[in-house]
Amino acid sequence: MLEAIRDRAQGWIAKVILALITIPFALWGIDSYFSGGGKTETVAVVGDANVTRQAFSDAIKEQTDQMRQAMGQNFDPAAAETKEFREQVLNRLTDEEAMLQEAKAAGLQIPDTQLAAVLQQLPPFQEEGKFSPDRYKRVLAQRGYTPAYFEYRLRRDITLEIQQQPPIAGAMASATSVGLVARIAGQRREISIAEISPAAVSAQVSTSDQDIQAYYESHKADFTEPEAVRVEYVSLSLGDLGKAISVTEKQVQDHFAVNASKFGPPEERSASHILIAAPEGDTNARKQAKVRAEGLLAAIRNAPGTFAEVAKRESQDPGSAATGGSLGTFGRGMMVKPFEDVVFSMKQGEISNLVETQFGFHIIRLDGVNSSSPTLATVRQQVEDDIRNQQAQKQFADVAEQFNNLVYEQASSLKPAADALKLTVRTSDWMTRKGLAAVPFNSAKLLEAIFTGDAIKARQNIEPVEVARNELVAARVIEHRSARVKPVAEVSADIRQKLVVEKTAKLSEKQGQSLIEQLKQGKEPGGLNWSAFRVVSRQQPGVFDPKALQAIMRVDTTRLPNYLGASMPNGGYRVIRVTRLIDDAATDPDLRSAVESGLFQAYARTDAQAQIELARSAQKVQIKQEVLDKKE
Repeated sequence: MLEAIRDRAQGWIAKVILALITIPFALWGIDSYFSGGGKTETVAVVGDANVTRQAFSDAIKEQTDQMRQAMGQNFDPAAAETKEFREQVLNRLTDEEAMLQEAKAAGLQIPDTQLAAVLQQLPPFQEEGKFSPDRYKRVLAQRGYTPAYFEYRLRRDITLEIQQQPPIAGAMASATSVGLVARIAGQRREISIAEISPAAVSAQVSTSDQDIQAYYESHKADFTEPEAVRVEYVSLSLGDLGKAISVTEKQVQDHFAVNASKFGPPEERSASHILIAAPEGDTNARKQAKVRAEGLLAAIRNAPGTFAEVAKRESQDPGSAATGGSLGTFGRGMMVKPFEDVVFSMKQGEISNLVETQFGFHIIRLDGVNSSSPTLATVRQQVEDDIRNQQAQKQFADVAEQFNNLVYEQASSLKPAADALKLTVRTSDWMTRKGLAAVPFNSAKLLEAIFTGDAIKARQNIEPVEVARNELVAARVIEHRSARVKPVAEVSADIRQKLVVEKTAKLSEKQGQSLIEQLKQGKEPGGLNWSAFRVVSRQQPGVFDPKALQAIMRVDTTRLPNYLGASMPNGGYRVIRVTRLIDDAATDPDLRSAVESGLFQAYARTDAQAQIELARSAQKVQIKQEVLDKKE
């Protein structure tokens, strides 16, 4: 039981850590995601709850920022402005709210003790392997969260996770289905190929100036060069401050003496336990469990060598009983506090007294201690960097204020601010509103500030923008290029080449289809040079793209040979002759395993979606389309 709770918590931990390191969004109070706060106009109704325009706007911004971070320079802001994108975000919000209301109706609640146990395991909130309340508040403040809001979101995520487990856990694929799909997936086709090269038809292709002009007129959007700027910029970060800080030998010695454990692998311990489970709050059950556990403890103290045997027979933790109670190796923060406190106070081989947790009563045996202490010589650079970082953090707020003031007061140049703080003025490449892949011009906030009308028109310093934690960037537009449609003369060569390729491909396909018709009639046209026979499959497609391979695998094999065609990337065309179906009765075990996993995931997704649809139906989700369609 304890191990099961711990494993599930790891999933929540990953989810929360991801939320912590992505771009934070504006907070509008605990209930603002579905009611109240800012713009209270309702865009959807889910049961008794409303999804407000403010909540919808925040979710769009959050999703847009995540896409921008994931895609970098390839991100297109227009993608986040489409009707389809907006509907997708709103559907996600209403799906989650419907599931939460169903969980509430079913009596599913996350107690404070479980929430606290999960929080204590989150590495961002730990110092020296232990949960730190001060660090917890500090980290949340840096990310723009309040503890109440963060805990609300965490409790909400845990609830959704648990609510969605039954359909996922219950998904299964029958052996018959797996066998059939694996057999189909493993089928192969024997083929040979005759190619029509672009050179064979290019002499028949011509492109006139009128063709080029017509294409240009109908595709002007393709030849639009977007607005672009070049900027000079200055960055202020903790790293910049740290480089200028001198560290004395005494500081190094003192800091290492106090923080030695921080610079080496944290101590880990391996332990086994016997759990006698009892529901928290059930007094009678707790008393009975304690009596039973005390009896087992007395027996084990008389015969310590029977610990594993007793664990297998008596422990009520299904995750560890089968292995003699072994929980493996773990560090601080991975077990509930009462359990952890005892384990990390024991000597190797020692058997504990009874330990009470929310799960029941434990008898613990410490199996091993894994610890290694670093020397100052091996971690000196880390110690010096840590000292510089700590001192830089203390200075950063004051220096950041000075940086802001200098950038504002000397608005026509960044040089005074750079000189005063010993920073470097850099110049960017040309960039559009999509920004650049490299830091700092992948920051949505910085790009928004740069491309405002005032920044471009006045050519003055923009207010410093926080592009990352403890990193400010100030910039000034030095060159601006308006959006323009390139003249036809500038793009005519590219258009001509494109039209030649398109016409060549169409003519090659036309000739190829004519040859295929003759072959299907039993005629063998002259000039076809068939390749040697080869075998293709879904796992080994050879030269074929997915679309062509799919056509080959779907061709009618009741009458062979059979023929089909596929276009080539260079404008040529392949005539494909299928001569044999190879159907292996003995399916590759790796393929069968992959198919089984794929079917399980597909069934799980289907069942999960069905659960969501049932929840939406029960909660009577209503989308207010007229409000949704309104511009922000």
